[in-house]
Amino acid sequence: MYDHFEIGVDDGRIIIRDAATGFFAIYSKPSDRQNLLLERRKPTEDQVLLARALQAAVAKARELGWIV
Repeated sequence: MYDHFEIGVDDGRIIIRDAATGFFAIYSKPSDRQNLLLERRKPTEDQVLLARALQAAVAKARELGWIV
């Protein structure tokens, strides 16, 4: 269910979308931080969805060389 995220990069931000639920999360990597910063997301109580979205964002950030 959560493995069908649409993942995009726009203007230094990683955007995670789940078309099935309408969920989205936007992450950035400020230069003064070692990790991603969640800028905005659609409210949800689904902790598994939140964790999977973060995992997807971290994987994309690693692919881009933003984090190791």
